[in-house]
Amino acid sequence: MRESQHNTDGTSRALQREVPRGEYIYHAGERGKAWRIVAGSVRLDRHEDDGPAFAGLSLAGDVIGAETLLFGAYTYTAQALSGCVVEPWGAPAERFGESMLRLLAATEQRMADILALRNGRADQRVGGLLALLGSAGAVFRLPRLRDIADITGLTIETVSRTLHALDEEGALEVEGCRQGRRIGGAELAPTRTLRP
Repeated sequence: MRESQHNTDGTSRALQREVPRGEYIYHAGERGKAWRIVAGSVRLDRHEDDGPAFAGLSLAGDVIGAETLLFGAYTYTAQALSGCVVEPWGAPAERFGESMLRLLAATEQRMADILALRNGRADQRVGGLLALLGSAGAVFRLPRLRDIADITGLTIETVSRTLHALDEEGALEVEGCRQGRRIGGAELAPTRTLRP
């Protein structure tokens, strides 16, 4: 993780971290602070006997690791799904309760969105995830096929075939090599089953 300081509101300085795709922000069981995602997306995993299992997805504006404020340690492992920027999060004491309620509501909505990605046709699942990760017409770096498969409940082979089919249909614009693909999702909205 690369750290940099800059002004976030013209007066205060916040410590931000740039996290490359695939790198960890924190691990389950560690102590630490809560983080707000400034840009990008983060995959949350829980640890089971047979290894990590997908548990959730957080996007720009979301707060991750807030459970440390209550339990003193992270419940999940957080990994950058795309390159992302995070900054420490702390609600002002006088608005802490209100901030936590908003955080809880946003988390519940995100989990409903994620559950919707695990049902339906493969093109709806993959298209829905890409629409969730980027606004219509946005260009962004594609998550790893393994991550897309874990999130959507599909196999890597099905994800690969689905991306190829969406590209052939013109629903996606795929650029670059396998490791550095970027996608413009202008045509994803019709296949999307989630709320904007």
